[in-house]
Amino acid sequence: MMHNTSSRLAAASAAVAIALAMAACSHATSRPSGPPPGDPLGGIAGTDLYQRGMALAAAGDFVRAEQYLTSAIARGYPEKRALPSLLRVCVASSRLRAALSHAEPFLRRHPDAWSLRYLVASIYLGVGEVDRARTSLERVIADAPGQPDAFYLLGLVLRDEVGDRPGAARRFSRYLELAPRGKHAAEVRAALRALGSAS
Repeated sequence: MMHNTSSRLAAASAAVAIALAMAACSHATSRPSGPPPGDPLGGIAGTDLYQRGMALAAAGDFVRAEQYLTSAIARGYPEKRALPSLLRVCVASSRLRAALSHAEPFLRRHPDAWSLRYLVASIYLGVGEVDRARTSLERVIADAPGQPDAFYLLGLVLRDEVGDRPGAARRFSRYLELAPRGKHAAEVRAALRALGSAS
């Protein structure tokens, strides 16, 4: 296995940005509506908690924003709406494991939420869990074969982390088929030339 931490983190950061832009999770979920025992935010409605969390995030107070957004979900604010913001503040504060702790339970309940799974794959990559990132990306491709970004990120994983150059070339080629003028098209063409598979 090849280790290239800086390229892995750069790829993960780019993937997180892409995923957050499209991370409107596909299903809602119900949560208990009552406040947790001893919750100091227990008298505040979920919508208000969400708005306060977003204001804290805008002010750069990401840890408190995470607390408010988590409480908003617990108080009944729709998880599918809050989760992208919650993950964004976790990533912004470099709390990638916390982001996973919020996202993974949702994925267990909604395994077909491919946009969230793509985001989780990019976070796995950022924390060095290459095998889980690869498995998640392959699942995204199976569930949403027309989405190019998963092919791009999987190509990077296969090239930079696994050392599977033919596999990387196949994924990069598929990315170009789906997005010939996409954000990563020039980079992918250069990668294919370097891999000896110019398109």
